[in-house]
Amino acid sequence: MRLFLTNIGGYLLSRENNFLVAIHNRVGELPFLLLSLGIGIVLGLRLIPYSTDLMTNSAAGLTEKYLGKKQRTLVINSTTNLPELFLMLLALGLGRLGGIATPLGSNFANIYLMFGLAPIIVISKWLIKGRKSRIRRLFNLLKQEKNLVIWHFLLSGTMLIFSSLGCWAITGIFPGINMLENRLIRTDFFLVIGALICVIGVGIYFFFERELKRKRPEIFEEIEDETFDSSWRKFVMGTAGVIVACYVLNLLFMAFTQLYEPLLKSYFGAAMFTYLHYFIGSLISSLPETTVAVENYQRLTASDLNTALASATVSNMSNLAIAGMGSILGSLFILWGQAMEF
Repeated sequence: MRLFLTNIGGYLLSRENNFLVAIHNRVGELPFLLLSLGIGIVLGLRLIPYSTDLMTNSAAGLTEKYLGKKQRTLVINSTTNLPELFLMLLALGLGRLGGIATPLGSNFANIYLMFGLAPIIVISKWLIKGRKSRIRRLFNLLKQEKNLVIWHFLLSGTMLIFSSLGCWAITGIFPGINMLENRLIRTDFFLVIGALICVIGVGIYFFFERELKRKRPEIFEEIEDETFDSSWRKFVMGTAGVIVACYVLNLLFMAFTQLYEPLLKSYFGAAMFTYLHYFIGSLISSLPETTVAVENYQRLTASDLNTALASATVSNMSNLAIAGMGSILGSLFILWGQAMEF
């Protein structure tokens, strides 16, 4: 497994094989920056959301078919985390622990996207269309389900705390506090601690989710399913699209760390690749969750409100699980003698 990931990742993502660097050398600075911006827009607003939507809808339909409706909320919001997973795995295949920062950073992005941006998008759309009655219904629903809203906000915030602690254990850096400090590679001991922190956070989530399902089973069952499609073909197609997008995004991060090292070091210190994943990779990979949240806020039912809010809560839990897995893999790579860096 280690040899496979090292060889594949080393070939696909090495500086020598990064076609974006070659493009920069051919076309020059400004055209390359414009091209990079265009690639980011296409990946973030089109390819990743569309591919993830295929996966999510198919996974929800397959879950209902084989496991029942009650598990769909978990599956809907967990599959939106596959961009974080693939971004991390491709980075680990390169021998870069920095990819673990994507799921950890997404826990912060999910909170301001799902609790802030998504409702603003919904309300703005209704204002433009003159549907003020729907805005009133949304506020009434939020008031009626304020305990549910508070539950999701507090639990997603708790997941953020665990992800910040995990980020320290894995990288030696608290996000936004001591970014400019140069840190040596973390040992397998600290990586294991990071994995344990993530596992504890996941356990806390499932404890509280079990209690919510016991008290409010209807909000997990009465989910509108008109868009769900139990198609293995579409699930595979969506997965392939996300993998391609994550591959290109990692290429872009690698190119920037090579081409703009002095500038990036002035902002992020030595862990440039790590913080490109933490701030930019996490934002792009969190856009599919935002789409899920917007769609479900608009349906104006308690069950769909729960799904919208779970775009932050379940996703944050899933990100902890992904980061924990990445920490274990990174620890194993180090124990096997594989050179790892940020």
